[in-house]
Amino acid sequence: MTAGGVALRGLVLKELRHIRHDPRMLVVLIVAPLVQLLIFGYAANLDVASARMVLVDEDHTPASRALVAHFAASPSFELVGAAPDASAAEAALARGEADLALTVPAGFGRALGRGERVALQLAADGADSVAAQISLADASGLVASLGGAPGAVDVRRRVLYNPEFRSRWFLVPGVLALVLLVVMTIATSMAVVREKEMGTFELLAVSPVSRSTLLMGKLLPFAVIGLVDSILVLLVSRLWFGVPLRGSAVLLLAASFPFALCALGLGLLVSTVSRTQQQAMMTSVFLVMFPMIYFSGFVFPVESMPRPVAPLTELDPLRHHLLVLRAVMLRGAGVAVVAAPVAKLAALGGSVFALAVALFRKRVG
Repeated sequence: MTAGGVALRGLVLKELRHIRHDPRMLVVLIVAPLVQLLIFGYAANLDVASARMVLVDEDHTPASRALVAHFAASPSFELVGAAPDASAAEAALARGEADLALTVPAGFGRALGRGERVALQLAADGADSVAAQISLADASGLVASLGGAPGAVDVRRRVLYNPEFRSRWFLVPGVLALVLLVVMTIATSMAVVREKEMGTFELLAVSPVSRSTLLMGKLLPFAVIGLVDSILVLLVSRLWFGVPLRGSAVLLLAASFPFALCALGLGLLVSTVSRTQQQAMMTSVFLVMFPMIYFSGFVFPVESMPRPVAPLTELDPLRHHLLVLRAVMLRGAGVAVVAAPVAKLAALGGSVFALAVALFRKRVG
């Protein structure tokens, strides 16, 4: 083993010993993720306000165009496109491009003019169970209001990916992201600041160990622990709460690395502005975690945010990671579907981590 490898091994073992003997760190790394899983799995409920809709007009009559115009004028829906048939519309749901699909069958206008009962189909993305319930109810009411006589329109609803509207299926995947955020941001910042409080950081800075080795020695244990916690939460969500994993577990874990990079970078950034572990904890929670959670769409839907604020959510790595988690776990999405959010995560993670490393090395130097 090279000298650098020996030094890195020593730093990692030293960090693991500190973690084992620090009750506060054990709470952050082990207890907090399980508590989050239980809270969101059993108690939390969410609400949303709008839905993206794709329309299938197989009738092409003034009546069907009036229905489309009615949806376009409604503030509760955003028309994101048209599809040639119902299968194409459901494919848009699977790719996460729409939340709701409405199919207007051929003969809709003629049957409506004769006063006959008309059947429409609404398909919703049940991966977001709360949004699906609200959007289905709003769309059903909107369609029925155009039917003339009461009961003239029969809306046949389908919910994909979460047909029983289980909020747990929507919430629990998000806990995976929160686990990585908590472990890698709070724990990393506290570990670096702890060295400063104990007076050992300066000794490490003037030791023969290179800055890169020192940095890896501080971060690698938390990266491994975050991965282990993620696997633990994934197993509990699957085996205890029954949340499906329809996609690839390997893809899910691989797509988590850019987010982990961002979380580690944020932890390093917090450590550069904190003097004590308490400051690191408060800064991580109130200035990093809370804003990320609020702007991610996990608590408040992005669609309901003011227009000037909504574009800022693109800078929130937690938002993109939640999209990946729900797409893979609930929709069974593959690489092609998650490539865009993963690319955004990689760009954000690389930028944040590069900035954190630069500031860290400057402080060490």
